[in-house]
Amino acid sequence: PCLASWGGAMVLLSPVSRAAGAMYNSSARRDIIINNVTVCATPAATLVASFTVSADMRTTERLMVTTTVLMTLLGTALFLLGVSGRLSGRGRGHSTATRIFFRASFALFLPFMSYMFSQAKSKPPDTGNQPRAQLILLWMILVELLRKKVYAMVAPATDAFARGVGRYSFFDAVEEAARMAWIGYLIYTYVHGFGVKSFFIILWIFSVVKMCKRSMCIYLAKRSFDLAKNAALISGYMVQLVNEHRQLLRDDEQAVGADIMRVCNYAVMGERRLKREVTPHGFKIQEEEMNKILLGDGSPNGKEEAKKSELVRVCNIWDLANSDPIFRYNLSRKHKLENICLAVALFKLLRRKMEHFHMAEADTRQARDLVLRGLLALEGHEDEVANAERAFEVVELELRFLDEYYQAIIPLALSKPGLFIANFIISIVFIFLYCITVLLVTGNGHIFKVLGSLFRGLIGLSIDMVVQYKCFVHQVNFLFGMVCSSSDLIVTFLLTLTLLAVETYEFLQYVISDWFIVSVMYKYAQMPMLRRQGHPGRVAKGTLWAKHRSHAVIKVYQVTMLKLHHLHPRWVWMLVSRLLKRRLVGLPDAIVTGDTKVAIVKALKDVLTPSCGRHFSNGMATLERQCFLNLKWACDPKMSTSTMIVVWHIATALFETRDKQKHPLPPHGQAALTLSRYCAYLVAYEPGLLPDDEAWTEKVYKDIKGELNSFFQSCCNTGDRRERLVKFDQGEEDEEKSAMVKGVKLGKQLEITTSSGGDLLEDERVWGMLLEFWAELLVFVARRPSAGPEAHALALSNGGEFITHIWAMLTHAGVHVPKNHQDDQVPSC
Repeated sequence: PCLASWGGAMVLLSPVSRAAGAMYNSSARRDIIINNVTVCATPAATLVASFTVSADMRTTERLMVTTTVLMTLLGTALFLLGVSGRLSGRGRGHSTATRIFFRASFALFLPFMSYMFSQAKSKPPDTGNQPRAQLILLWMILVELLRKKVYAMVAPATDAFARGVGRYSFFDAVEEAARMAWIGYLIYTYVHGFGVKSFFIILWIFSVVKMCKRSMCIYLAKRSFDLAKNAALISGYMVQLVNEHRQLLRDDEQAVGADIMRVCNYAVMGERRLKREVTPHGFKIQEEEMNKILLGDGSPNGKEEAKKSELVRVCNIWDLANSDPIFRYNLSRKHKLENICLAVALFKLLRRKMEHFHMAEADTRQARDLVLRGLLALEGHEDEVANAERAFEVVELELRFLDEYYQAIIPLALSKPGLFIANFIISIVFIFLYCITVLLVTGNGHIFKVLGSLFRGLIGLSIDMVVQYKCFVHQVNFLFGMVCSSSDLIVTFLLTLTLLAVETYEFLQYVISDWFIVSVMYKYAQMPMLRRQGHPGRVAKGTLWAKHRSHAVIKVYQVTMLKLHHLHPRWVWMLVSRLLKRRLVGLPDAIVTGDTKVAIVKALKDVLTPSCGRHFSNGMATLERQCFLNLKWACDPKMSTSTMIVVWHIATALFETRDKQKHPLPPHGQAALTLSRYCAYLVAYEPGLLPDDEAWTEKVYKDIKGELNSFFQSCCNTGDRRERLVKFDQGEEDEEKSAMVKGVKLGKQLEITTSSGGDLLEDERVWGMLLEFWAELLVFVARRPSAGPEAHALALSNGGEFITHIWAMLTHAGVHVPKNHQDDQVPSC
């Protein structure tokens, strides 16, 4: 084959069509330039010789092209969504559907390529299949690089929260090495020609280097005290703090918000540099190092000794934010620094819970004070809404750190950032060499002729755009159709694009992540000499500016028992929810408003404040505080939590569906409805996050669903359903058995309460009680998931749940609940 130009575009012509193309070009240019005639004709069929497959494309090739196209589109979408999610601060891992599709795509590639390679090698060399076989070998190298990288990025959610980096095993490295050895054998055996074979060998060496680099990063991650061993080290550090009663540098009953954080000893970064020793009970920080940390009691000598420590704690960050001019005079930048660093410290503590390490601070007063007077009051006493918003923003950042840590990108980058950057540079060089090798293979070794023809073709195409603009669209359409008929060209281009997108995605994921900000802030806080120079300050400001984000938007899913006919059937939901993130299924959601967060924070403070003398309550405390004593029967401790949620949810729905003109919904009412529907969603679709046994909760949902469906039958209108429920006359025996009957009774009592008052103030009073009740009940529910921390881990890997935020706050407050729910009695308030 040789190169020719048609319509200004470079194509590879077969020897048969060479003369026809030359005749067409000479006559066309004579008519265009000399006779000034516009010619728009399609030449004889010319195809890209080295890439072309016959018109009757084989089924295997069609499947491979289709798989490649879909994989590239999904990879590009993941790249755009991942980067935008990082910049906006709302990005969360990959859905199960993404994991399944990527793994299926790469599982199909190997048989596809093996079959096509054997077909290409089985034909005689003079048929032109030698370049095609070599091209398939190039695909195999590229796909092997992509396969391992993508497999790590989309690890199954059930494997995500293993201890350390336990999901990376020795057998994975053996499998990867065996594949690379097989590809090397094929290159040695079937690739001929010194120039082409040299480039193949270089590409194979680059692939082996990348494989060795990844194995080295995994090895370093498993031995690193910043990664796999960090939870054990933090566990030992917290044991020493608790034994010395020095979680806080000093006790001050009047300290609130920033004052608490200025004496907080929780580790942010640098603990791996501390001198440590191994004991039968775990790691222990040496006494000399601990003395440097514990001497920071506010005195000048104590502060000077504490500064000598390599550890950066929460108190150091708060002092830096309050003293350094970069943060002191910019409130937004100051809050970003404080929130991110506090979130890292809390993430390291919560990770111990996920990996089943000892929680030394459980049931300690200082842990409770750090949450009660610190996390829940970061803005001071003035603004309840601001306190609640900031507390949930910190916890949202903490959960994002937890989710991102168990992805493949962050751990491998944290072990040795230099290796991570070197890997990206090697990838760019690899792609450049890959493109050169493709040109060598397709041009039969004449790469400069190919590049020269391509250059002349682009110039000719630009001239024709001016001279023959009326026919340009026709020529482009013809070229597009010609390219689409070449599966090899499509696969080569898309695989190269996918590798470039994945490598860039990995690099940007770390560079614009909160992890990078924390590492920059650690170096900035640890080196006072650098702060006097201008460059480190600009880098610190630049990293925080790049993470400009709005406040975290937390959404909850909504289920209304009176509208169960609008939802997907349960078996369909269970299938789809395993494949996609639940937000994509169509279940309605609602934003958690400031009123809702304030109510949750108030319920948390009631539980954690020792002077109140209160314990966890299933709503009974709210009824007594708000003087709704006639409703206490609906909070009977003998009633299961899931049954009580269903009863109060039906009552709240009946109270909400009254005449909207006579009874408008106040803001507190909307917040109470949001929590009511979210609790109903937990009963329906997340039983593992509730304290009742999962099988029991599923039975409660199945029973109420069957009871409502049989009662309503063909009645589909929400208003008609409400009327039928209100007119339902139940007996005493039914009331003892049926959750629906209890809910209708409770709804009628709520309505009677408002009708006795006869004004909007009474409506607002009932809605205020309902908001407090649902907030108190949600805190009661969050204290002990029946499926344990693994339930929150699984929910986090699938997008996260609002109840996980509350559970995390209770965990940090040192709340300890009995493992056996039969030992947990609800105290009277």
